[in-house]
Amino acid sequence: MKRALLLLALLAAKAEAQVVLSEVMYNPRGNENHNEFVELFNSSLTDSVSLAGWRIGDQTAADDIIAWQAGLMLRPQQFAVILDPTYFTSSTQYQTLIPAAALVVTISDNAFGSGGFSNSTAETVVLIDAAGDTVAKYLYSLGNPDGVSDEKIDPGGDDAPANWANALPVDGTPGARNSVAPSLRDAGLVPGSLISEPAVLRAGMAANVRVRVRNHGVTLIANFKIACNLIPASPEFFQPVFLGESVFESALASGEEVEVLLSTPPLPAGEYALRARLSAEGDTNPLNDSLEIAAAIGWLRETLVINEIMYAPAGGQPEWLELYNPQSYDVPLRHWWAADEAGSRATIAENYSIPARSFRVLTASPGLAALYHLPESAVLITPAFPSLNNSGDMIVLRDFSGAVIDSIFYEGDWGEAGKSIEKIWHERDNSRRNWLPSRGALGATPADFNSVSPREYDLQLERLTFSPALPRAGESVWLEATILNRGRRALANFSVHFFHDPIGTQDPGMLEELGAVAVSQALASEQMISVSLDWPQPASGINWVMAEVREARDLLMQNNRKPAEVPVGYAVHTVAINEIYYAPRTGEIEWFELFNGSNAPVNLRRWRWRDTDSEEIASLPDSNLILPAGGFAAISPKGALPNLAAAALHVVSGRWLALNNDRESLSLRDFNGGFQDSVAFSSAWGGATGFSLERINPRLPAQDSSNWSTCVEAFGATPGRRNSVFTAILPSAAQLSISPNPFSPDDDGIDDVAVCQLNLPVATANVHVKIYDLRGRLVRWLLNNRPVGSSFQVVWDGRDEAGRPLRSGVYLVFLQALHGNSGTLLSAKTTVVLARPVD
Repeated sequence: MKRALLLLALLAAKAEAQVVLSEVMYNPRGNENHNEFVELFNSSLTDSVSLAGWRIGDQTAADDIIAWQAGLMLRPQQFAVILDPTYFTSSTQYQTLIPAAALVVTISDNAFGSGGFSNSTAETVVLIDAAGDTVAKYLYSLGNPDGVSDEKIDPGGDDAPANWANALPVDGTPGARNSVAPSLRDAGLVPGSLISEPAVLRAGMAANVRVRVRNHGVTLIANFKIACNLIPASPEFFQPVFLGESVFESALASGEEVEVLLSTPPLPAGEYALRARLSAEGDTNPLNDSLEIAAAIGWLRETLVINEIMYAPAGGQPEWLELYNPQSYDVPLRHWWAADEAGSRATIAENYSIPARSFRVLTASPGLAALYHLPESAVLITPAFPSLNNSGDMIVLRDFSGAVIDSIFYEGDWGEAGKSIEKIWHERDNSRRNWLPSRGALGATPADFNSVSPREYDLQLERLTFSPALPRAGESVWLEATILNRGRRALANFSVHFFHDPIGTQDPGMLEELGAVAVSQALASEQMISVSLDWPQPASGINWVMAEVREARDLLMQNNRKPAEVPVGYAVHTVAINEIYYAPRTGEIEWFELFNGSNAPVNLRRWRWRDTDSEEIASLPDSNLILPAGGFAAISPKGALPNLAAAALHVVSGRWLALNNDRESLSLRDFNGGFQDSVAFSSAWGGATGFSLERINPRLPAQDSSNWSTCVEAFGATPGRRNSVFTAILPSAAQLSISPNPFSPDDDGIDDVAVCQLNLPVATANVHVKIYDLRGRLVRWLLNNRPVGSSFQVVWDGRDEAGRPLRSGVYLVFLQALHGNSGTLLSAKTTVVLARPVD
């Protein structure tokens, strides 16, 4: 008897083990109260199982499984679909999905478990047999899209989450083999594995298409192939494109994956879907044989070009943008857009095209065609056309894929009010030199050939430069003019002329020619050539120069000239700090006075000064400030200067560095940063509240305290005129000194020139300064019968008369001065050491 009971128990356990949970629909489409279902599967090949007395539910409550129309006997290898009772009266969701061979049953309650399966909290689906034993239980995962069930992968496996997956078809597979269950032969494309490289595609590029194939079935698969196509996703691209196929001949075991690579031919531009389709003999599951990804294949850069821009129209007229198609084929414009720097977009929503070698104009104004007498087809109306800034803006043209086709960043000064800017060469870049204001009769040429496009013959003086960048007094300057052939044809045998404005009026009629350079070689279109001219020892100051290119066939003369300012620094102590008003009376302002002790005017433009306490430098205004020879200039903050001489120059320093009353220093440099003068003084030197500190003689050292004293004039200061304590001092004999000595002319910016200081015991004289080597040979004639005052400086750069660098060594400097009034011949000599670095 015990043996019989044990046999019955074993048979019951075997029956229970045959019935498994197979599918759970907890988040159905439509009404969740009606459309939830649970699927069971009898995995036995031979035995049927009665579901009478079985229950199904969640971790809280279970409902009896009851018959619907076909009883409760679950045959071998049969599926049972358990539906909510309300489904049969309120829904037909699964009517076409449940096979006739499936067993359809229901439950004794109107909802599964304690109130239906939750979409917000994961619940455990529990299956209980007639003996009250739990046969199966599965904790389903959350996050399934509507209509996607959880399916068991291996019916013979356990209910661990790893053995369950989301169903592939919407609404699941109720009563049928699970979509995620392995078939005998099932090759599929792995979701998410389809990629194209590179990620950003443009017309004419070839791509590598990669996709992974997995053997989901039980048996080996081999000899499958992958075909790839581009499927049009936009009406203007209507033709599918076959990209090729790749055949895999090796065997792929169950559960194995392999990556398949397909190299495509050059791709056409367009909006497509890239589709990969798998073909394998005997494949029983077509649901996983196809994958698609979006493939926006952009046009090549400069397929179209931004060719003309009206950003500053005359009052009341519209802004617009012209596009040019230089290709031999039409280009569709649907979903293209132009944007400004602020991100405002003008999108072409309609299916427009721009014909080959034609123009189209984008604007928000329907009246543009009539304004410029254009056909309506030449104007594309885009209501959201961006507002272009007159001061400068960026315009980017992109195609449907977002690929940049053309872009430009223009500045406000590229054009003129009421005129468009036109591209010169549509084949060239969008740099400033390739754009000009329109020369058209209407101030623009929309949808027409640009008025500034290249002429047959056109030379342009592109730029005028000079070296060194910061010339010093006595240095020669090389002027270099660069000529650009902007015409379409080569030109040769032209000349470049260099001019100097000696009086600073910048009047072309008053220029003096410095020299000319002939160019015989042919200059091809868009090529440049540079020519140079040596300008020996230009005068100190800001020199205005101009270069001009001349060629008889040149058709455009407006671009043949180019001016430049050449700032040549002044010799040390050309200008002296002469008077300092550092302790003003109440209501007055501080100031200091400069004195031009040279025989030529001095331009104080952009000169710099600083005091002890400030690390910052104060600059004089960026305008011509001419200080005459022997003249005075008062430098002050903004405010009135009482008692300022009428002939004096008054310069307001934009930044004022307050002067200390007890101890202070001032230094002065010219516009090139060249040192001029400096003084570090204290109140013990002189000066007091209401009284300036005056320099006794501006030609004597500034750092000598005995050369300074308190102003003795009753007013307390002498701004703009000779100091009250001035004393003229002349040496008893001719004197010649050199500094620095030694000097090293190696262009490192330190001690590169020697300054020869001449001091004479006469007011004026004609001077010779010669340099000899130790063998007595004349190597350089610095001054030749030069008229000078009692004090003069001349610079030697270490070169001989031919401009060649001299060797290191000791040289003799010989001075001769003839006083014209008395006929007295004065002389002095000294030596200087020229020291060059040893390689």
